[in-house]
This record gives sequence, C-alpha cells and structure tokens, in this order.
Amino acid sequence: MKFSIISFSELDAGLISSWHRLQQTAAVYDSPYFHPRFSQLVAQQRADARLLVMEQAGQVAGLFPYHQLAGQQLNFIGEGLSDYQGVLHAPDMTFPMSDLLRAMGKSYLAFNHVPAVMQEFASHAWTGSRSLCLNLDGGYAAYGARLAATREAGLLKKVETNARKLGQRVGDVRFEFSSVDAADFQTLLDGKSQQFVRTLGPQADIFAVAWIRQLMEGIQAQRGSDFAGVLSVLYAGDKLVAAHFGMRSANTLHYWFPWYDTQFGEYSPGLILLARCAEYGAAEGVTLIDLGRGEQAYKQRFATGFTELCEGAVSRPALLAKVHGGLWRGKRYLRDSALGVKLKAWRKS
Repeated sequence: MKFSIISFSELDAGLISSWHRLQQTAAVYDSPYFHPRFSQLVAQQRADARLLVMEQAGQVAGLFPYHQLAGQQLNFIGEGLSDYQGVLHAPDMTFPMSDLLRAMGKSYLAFNHVPAVMQEFASHAWTGSRSLCLNLDGGYAAYGARLAATREAGLLKKVETNARKLGQRVGDVRFEFSSVDAADFQTLLDGKSQQFVRTLGPQADIFAVAWIRQLMEGIQAQRGSDFAGVLSVLYAGDKLVAAHFGMRSANTLHYWFPWYDTQFGEYSPGLILLARCAEYGAAEGVTLIDLGRGEQAYKQRFATGFTELCEGAVSRPALLAKVHGGLWRGKRYLRDSALGVKLKAWRKS
C-alpha cells in the first residue's frame, strides 16, 4: 500500500471524486463529518489540517483527514467538534493502524467518537457509547408510529400541547427549518456561549475561540444539495424562543448545537424545536437525525435507534495505548466503586 500526505490546497477534483466514491461504500459515511466539505472548511481555519491518502493497485482506497500536531500525537479533523471520527476506506481493505501512524510519523491517536463497525479502531477500544438517532425513513408519521411503540407513546402529543400553550400565551408559533437570517444565527451563538459559561465556566465557551467561530460561519454559508449548514428557528410572536444549528449531508441531519431561551422553559421549547426539525426535515428529504453521543434525557425520549461508538487509543508501539487503557480502567473502577463515591461526596462537603 502507498501512503502520501497532502495539504487541503492540493485536494483536486479527482481526489474529491474518490472521496465521494468511498462515502458510498458504507452507511456509516453518511454523516456530514465524513463529507469532504466539512474537512475543507476546517482546513480553511486550521493550517495544520492534512489528508493522508492511501492507494492500492493505483487507486485511492482510503482517506484520513487529520490535524498534524506538534510532538508524537495527532488528532482527527475538527478535533473536539467532530462527533464522528474514523478513516474512510474501501470495504475490502484491511490495515493495521500502526501502519497509518508510521506513515504520518506519529505514535499516538486517541479516539472517542469512532463508529464501532470500524474494526481497525474497535479492536483497540477501552469502552463504548452510543449516538442516539431519529429514524425518519417513511416520513414523520412513520417516525411517530415507531416512537409510539416505545415508552414515549404520548411524547409528540405532549409537545403539541406545549406548542399550543406557547402560542396562546406568548404569540403565534412559527418554525423555519433552514433560516439564513444573520440575526437568528448570532442569537443562537450568543445563547450557546452563555449556556456554556453558565453551566461549565468561561473556559468552556468554544465560540470564543476564533477558528471555531469562523468555522461555524463557514458551515452556515453552505447551501449544497449534499452538504449544508442548517439553522432551524422557533418563534413565538416576535420572540426567538429556540434554535438549532447543525449540518446536513444529503439525507442525514446532525443535531449539533440546540439552544432555547430559559424564560420560556415551562413550554419545553427545546422539545418543540426537535419535533419540528423532525417533521419539517422529513418533508425536506431527511431520513435520519443524528443526536450525537450522549444519553441526555431528551435524546432518549426522541430516539428510535442508535449508532454504537467506541473509545480508546492506538499507538506505536502498541504497549503505550495498552498502558493508558489500563490506567483509564483503573480510574473508572475507582470512580464507580464505593470508595470513589465516598471520595466524591467528601470533596463536595
């Protein structure tokens, strides 16, 4: 196998065509994180973005967009913003991850959002998680029927009741699936920043980081049929009560940054927003809404399926990742043990 590393300024039409071809080989690549446009937009803001090209028998057989960091570690494209990580490659292609690390001149790659079907990573996993999803195949009514078969049979009816109350007490409810209004976008970013600061502290405000803010603006400007930024807004009268910003790749919408105005919390505007995204998205041809990793209550209530993810590390030599995995498991065991619970309570006292 031949490996070569290029910058994104060298990404030509032929490689983009190969990228799209590889996307078509597996459903896991439907996510907008695996679309070349996402990586290109990140590369416009990050000079350390690179693309590892893997060739076999004279044909592009694999692609790995990443960040060329200092030292022996590297990171997936988009770093912590990326809810899906991995290598795009032909289904019949097998390779040890150590070969990729060697080709990039690196020794360590940690991962925590890799689909478990990617065996080249799963064999190095320490633990697993899920990315919960809404299956909209067949339309919104079909989704509602699937949801009704779960313990959340009355969820959508309750959401509509809250929407009626919101309309009666605040103003007519209006939803737009894909807003291009700059003021709407600014309100969402400002609202998320305030939420990050309020719940996690100033250091958690990712939108205060210049390259991330500029990346969001770049994604929002995308209007392609196979890749687009999607800003969904929910109004009551003239008040923006909830909004969401995410990415769409063909039929998949990744639910990324939802926000709602807490002064309207009694109406659960975040739930109304997600239900409207499902309803209007289905009408726009969206067949899957991916909510991203995490077991938040609203995700569990709306989900009708999930993608299994894995977390771990690969290294060269392999012993390094195994040692780190052992330390990780030890910390997890201590955290979940009776002693760990007591120590946590003591720190808070």
